[in-house]
Amino acid sequence: MPRAEARAPAPPLANYVIDHWSTRDGLPQNSIRDIAQTPDGRLWFATWEGLVSYDGMEFTVYDRGSRPALLDNGIGTIVADQAGTLWFSDSRGNIGRHAADGSWRLWPHPANAPSIIVQSLQIDPTGRLWLLYEGNGLGTMTADGTFHYVAPPPKSPLLNLYRRMVLDSTGTLWLGTYDGVVVQGAQGQVHTAPAAWNLPHGLAWPYRGPDGTFWIVAGSRIFRVGEAGASLQYDLHGIGRITALLQDRHGALWAGTEDHGLIRLTASGIERLPDYMAPASGRILCLREDTEGSIWIGSNGGLYRLREALFGTVSRRDGLPDDFARVVLEDRGGRLWVGTDAGLARVEPDGTVVAVPLSAEHDRQPAVLSLAEDAGGTLWVGTYSDGVYERLPDGSSRHFGTANGLPAGNVRALSVGADGQVWIGTQHGVFHVEGGLPHPLDGPDAPHGLITALAARGDDLWIGTLDGVRHVHGSHIQAIRFGGAQGAHTIFGFTTIGGDLWIASDRGVYRARDGQITQVAREQGLPVDSIFATIPDRQGHVWLTSNRGVLRLPLSELEAVANGRSPRVSVLHFDETDGLLSSQANGSASPSAIMRRDGTIWIATAIGIAHVDPAQFDAFVMRPPPPPVAISSIERDGSEVHQPLDGSALHLRAGHGLSVRYVALSYLFPDRIVYRTKLEGLSDSWSLQGNTRNIHLVGLPPGQYTLRVSAAHPGGAWSTHDMALPLVVDPLWWQRREVWVGAAAAAGLMLVAIYLGIAHYYRRQSRRLSRIIGERTRELRQTAERLQAADHEKNLLLERLRQQADVATRQAREDSLTSLLNRRAFDERLALAMDGIAAGGPGFCLALIDVDHFKSINDRHSHAAGDLVLREVGVVLRACVRASDVVARIGGEEFAILMPTTSLPEAQEACRRLRVAFHAKQDWGGALALPVTFSAGLVIPRPGETSAAVLLQRTDAALYQAKNTGRDRVCSSD
Repeated sequence: MPRAEARAPAPPLANYVIDHWSTRDGLPQNSIRDIAQTPDGRLWFATWEGLVSYDGMEFTVYDRGSRPALLDNGIGTIVADQAGTLWFSDSRGNIGRHAADGSWRLWPHPANAPSIIVQSLQIDPTGRLWLLYEGNGLGTMTADGTFHYVAPPPKSPLLNLYRRMVLDSTGTLWLGTYDGVVVQGAQGQVHTAPAAWNLPHGLAWPYRGPDGTFWIVAGSRIFRVGEAGASLQYDLHGIGRITALLQDRHGALWAGTEDHGLIRLTASGIERLPDYMAPASGRILCLREDTEGSIWIGSNGGLYRLREALFGTVSRRDGLPDDFARVVLEDRGGRLWVGTDAGLARVEPDGTVVAVPLSAEHDRQPAVLSLAEDAGGTLWVGTYSDGVYERLPDGSSRHFGTANGLPAGNVRALSVGADGQVWIGTQHGVFHVEGGLPHPLDGPDAPHGLITALAARGDDLWIGTLDGVRHVHGSHIQAIRFGGAQGAHTIFGFTTIGGDLWIASDRGVYRARDGQITQVAREQGLPVDSIFATIPDRQGHVWLTSNRGVLRLPLSELEAVANGRSPRVSVLHFDETDGLLSSQANGSASPSAIMRRDGTIWIATAIGIAHVDPAQFDAFVMRPPPPPVAISSIERDGSEVHQPLDGSALHLRAGHGLSVRYVALSYLFPDRIVYRTKLEGLSDSWSLQGNTRNIHLVGLPPGQYTLRVSAAHPGGAWSTHDMALPLVVDPLWWQRREVWVGAAAAAGLMLVAIYLGIAHYYRRQSRRLSRIIGERTRELRQTAERLQAADHEKNLLLERLRQQADVATRQAREDSLTSLLNRRAFDERLALAMDGIAAGGPGFCLALIDVDHFKSINDRHSHAAGDLVLREVGVVLRACVRASDVVARIGGEEFAILMPTTSLPEAQEACRRLRVAFHAKQDWGGALALPVTFSAGLVIPRPGETSAAVLLQRTDAALYQAKNTGRDRVCSSD
């Protein structure tokens, strides 16, 4: 037997996440009979209602009504060979093939073969396809479609075949039957398994693991076949009959059962999935591990996928008093203390969870909001409404409450200084314990409201409140408030990184360094406003907790933004899809997240304590290789076309558009995969597309191009084998070279003929005129010539003056780039509208629109691209406004819309429709496909307001409010 290779240990079952698909998600039927994966990464599923492919985003069904049309809908089994070909059988004995180049071929069953379902397909080393007809023996088919079938003789074991067979490395065929496993040798001889193996009678079938290990499943027992024979490895008596088996990359066995779900078998024994993860009750039909390590489960209740998750969780099911965890703390003995809404618990180093009662006076234990440990090992516990408990190392405790002078209410923060001083953050200010009693912190700027965070650092005490920070140094208290619309109010925590203090708040994080405070918030790339905790790991990254998941970003980028050297941070965002039972972390409690001595990070969430090992992050997240990219569909002028199977170029006529949809063949977080595109022949540089999975090509000049698309997991490498689509844009008839050559030749001949005709005419006229002129006097001839010349000059002058007047009139009122009204014309219209209001006429709304980040378009893509975007903005504005509305470009990337007889809500709705139109347009800048948004200010004249300049100032202020609050929005003022 093959020698076992070193494998990574199997992760705990709690570190898996399960996903489920059914007919509601695009499957044609919920019974998944078989699963295969072709070398390109695409997954295939066999169902009774067709063959299904899956690219990570969409299911595609092939059946009798598809193109191509299959011979039957009921797919019996599927198998993929190393060349990338998928072979499949159906319920009528037909065979199909889908090749790696996308071609299909179907073979109807021969007349001498059974017209029944082929339950299993295997490909032997010669390329021959073996077909298992359940209860009717075996057949073969060569690569060219030649069938061979001989009915088994009476009483042959082949008349009792079950639906599973495998080939070993020698080409020997192992077959499952209802009377045990049988073997067919290379010469066709059939014999039963050796009696010395002591296999039980009845249904048995073989399975070959990816490392070559042979297993035999007999009822509820699993035997391993070795050189010494078959040995019993697992007995699932009482669990049920085994219907599917899989050996994963860790060497663990997964057993699907008749009606008891999925079981994992390891050296540790038999493990069941937790109830919240287990597939719905029903028969498991097949199992498959994909190239990314996920386990796919086909059942009669739909398709399931079991994948390893980044985060694990300790929750109520593990022994915590309640799922809603508030705080977590590691003590000096390496034990983990967890505060929940239903009391305190301790997690021992071996993982055992022990509830720790704080009070015997109440039926329900107090909710814990804060924890701290002093140098002597005493645990201080702050509660929701029961004051503070001092729990000594011997297990005894002392209570501080209103009877001791501590105000009633929440105790959300505790901190112990280096000198042993205990600080308590209450609902009514900060207290410190001295002489066994709590004493308030008083003085100018001392906080007297709810305290949300505390951090004693050396000689300093940092206090978080609902109104900024208080910094206590000696007897001096400094109030630090963060003004402005983007300034923080609530402070959630303090973390020291290096020599700097980082402050978590409801407006991102702040860094305090040498008396200077800088902010990193949503405007700098954070996806959320409120950050509850900032935890640095040992790998150079920082983990941030929030109400909307956990964030991870490089510390170097965070520092660069805080230092003003970089505009934005790059963030990885984790939620329930990454193993969190709840993406809601908890704040206003401390500590709500910690890094333990072993480097793992633990986070209090709405469902337990989540934990992650940053040291394993790269190995986990970057484990899958860069995903390959495949074309999903191609549309030419709205009609679907297919990529040529022979790899030749797809032809497109000049002036027509092409839309290409593509997808990365990865099943781990497919919605997070990022893409980039390049159109060789037009540009040699890559264009980042983010999560966009389509590109529109419009207005390409005639020529040859290659569209390339590559993909990457977040933070991972780009795929090295790009998707390549060769394109040829064919010229229109009048753009063809031969047409231009012919037209030039014809034009030349015509010009020659015209020239010769004119020359002949003028020679004849010249002779005639010479005779006439000779009869007249020289003076009259000269006078006529002078008058003719003067008249000609006069006409030329008049024509030039008329043209100049037309241009001057148009330029005075029209913007030359967008053909909209210019600033002067718009000011006239606005003045007339203001006069109309003064005269008692109807009101109007005024909108100022500014294109977001327009300077970056000019800087990155040239002013020509910027001008093209401005012209397209003008087109969109004209298309979206009413005929009575006045649209003007009043300067640079700024536009104005005057909307007569329009209320403020109606104008807001018009601006909303305009934003929808901007978002829907995917081809800003033509082939550049730039993202373009706008910020807008919207006002209506106030009663008695007669000055257009004042109205414009108010509109401009609303516009700047929209830009300063994040852009891509409309702010209004009445």
